[in-house]
Parts: sequence; structure tokens; C-alpha cells
Amino acid sequence: MLSMLKRSGTKSGGSTAWIWQRITGLVLVVTLFLHYLFLHFLNGGTVTWEEVTQRLSSPLFKMIDLTFLVAALFHAGQGLVINIHDYVHRPGWRVTLVTLAWLLMLTLLITGTVTIVTLEPAYIDQLQLGAAQAVGAGGVAR
Repeated sequence: MLSMLKRSGTKSGGSTAWIWQRITGLVLVVTLFLHYLFLHFLNGGTVTWEEVTQRLSSPLFKMIDLTFLVAALFHAGQGLVINIHDYVHRPGWRVTLVTLAWLLMLTLLITGTVTIVTLEPAYIDQLQLGAAQAVGAGGVAR
């Protein structure tokens, strides 16, 4: 693993990391524009939970948000790894921190993907109805 780590990152010139940062940066600009266009400008500037869940019921918007999520996490993860390579000089610490960085990004990717893919307005309505019944019956909504 140490030999692979020595060949990657900015010590080897970092051209691959540089290219991926530019590609994901471009994807982020495009998906951020689409996000703001559809969520903030075309609906009159108000953003409600119902509007977000309705928007995410469309496969097109799920794909836009998933692309945004993947690009943002890869861009952030790659940037973090580049900084680790630049500032952490001990190989053991470098391997540990790079591994932790990618595990964090993978965890956030899984969590975000599950949230985007499984978010459906009908399911949210059922949750809200159940919470309202619990509060109305004197219970505490959890």
C-alpha cells in the first residue's frame, strides 16, 4: 500500500488528481446551476419541504442531485487527499488519513444516495400523518 501511495498524489506530479479536480469542478458548476435554476428560480424563490419531495419524485431530478452529490464528494475527497499528501510526511500517518478520508466520503456517498433514491412524497406524507396522529393523541412525535 505504501508503494501505491508514493506513486499517487502531488509528489508524483499530481496530474491525474489535477485533471479530476477540473472535471468534477466543471460538473459541480453545471449541476449547481441546474439545482438553483429548478429549486430557487423557476418556482418563485420559495422552497418548501413539499416542493423538494415533489421534485425528487422525478427521475431526472434524482439524477441531477445524484450527479451533484457524487461530484461534490469526489471533488472534496480528492482535495482532502491532495492536502494530506502535501502536508503529512510520515507514510504511516498518510496512509491512515487517506484511508479515513475516503471512508468518510464513501459513508457520505452511501447516506446521500439512499436519501435521494428512497425519498418519495407518499412515504413522507405517511410519516407526517403518523406524527400528527401521535401528537393529537397526546403522544410525543419521535
